[in-house]
Amino acid sequence: MLTTAQTELIQNSFATAISSRDDLVTDFYHALFAKAPSVRGMFADDISSQSEMLTATLQLAVAEIRNLEALIEPLRALGAKHAEYGAEPAHYAAVSEVLVESLQGAVGPTWTPEHTQAWTAALTAIAQTMLDGAAAADQ
Repeated sequence: MLTTAQTELIQNSFATAISSRDDLVTDFYHALFAKAPSVRGMFADDISSQSEMLTATLQLAVAEIRNLEALIEPLRALGAKHAEYGAEPAHYAAVSEVLVESLQGAVGPTWTPEHTQAWTAALTAIAQTMLDGAAAADQ
């Protein structure tokens, strides 16, 4: 469970990141493909529509971060869908790491270790929920 301070860090840093970098999510994908080239084949050559979907998903997650119950079913469904694309548990760790790095780069010098901890905790919970959805769909 995230603390109030963590949810505020997440919401504020996301607002800063998204407003300061129009290409935040596109840059995230390029960094992800460099770090985990094995995931590149799961995406179309043109990632613009995928970037829009990820932006929308992040906006939903950040908006509902104080009400994680509202995210469970959408995230489980998203996890099942990602399993169909070939996503593996290790991919979630790479996505989380690269996303935190991308956010940190966009936020800049005001980013703190507490931001990293808050985002890592949130992304770990999101990944686990998605993996639960993938496992349930596999049964």
